[in-house]
Amino acid sequence: MAVFRIRDAVIDDCEEIFRMCKDQALLHGWAHEIISSVDTLRKDGFGEKPLFGCLVAEKIDSGKAIAYTMFSPFYVSWMGKCMLMSDLHVTETERGKGVGRALVNRLAQVSLQEGCVRLQWDAMGWNDKAIKFYNKIGGTDTTIADGGRRIFIMNKPEMEKCTSDNIKFKD
Repeated sequence: MAVFRIRDAVIDDCEEIFRMCKDQALLHGWAHEIISSVDTLRKDGFGEKPLFGCLVAEKIDSGKAIAYTMFSPFYVSWMGKCMLMSDLHVTETERGKGVGRALVNRLAQVSLQEGCVRLQWDAMGWNDKAIKFYNKIGGTDTTIADGGRRIFIMNKPEMEKCTSDNIKFKD
């Protein structure tokens, strides 16, 4: 008998989702980088033009949220529409019970229904448990397979610097 169910997140879930987001940031050592809020999630995920989708796993008996995954579509010119799983978090007490697998399976279904040809995500290199889990469920680690592609980021101060009139480009 199932003890949890997967469902689409609703705006009333934002407080619990944000609590789990903060837990995930703490787990990764990123607490100092938290700049979003419950209100940010409400606006960005449930406003007029949602920027992300979210699935929630909840206990059937209590309705308590125990896991979530956030995702958004993106486009690859030579492939077409793809889906990015930006977050997958299962509360510590519920890990190893099939919740993460169920969320990824449901997200794969959503991705196919949306016409996506790829579901993509990343894992921190030090997170051996996550890497083992993703390999177990059929994920392909493209770090080596795709020639060691590196992911770069640009934070707000760098973006602002980039848009200034006096920018000088490196050769």
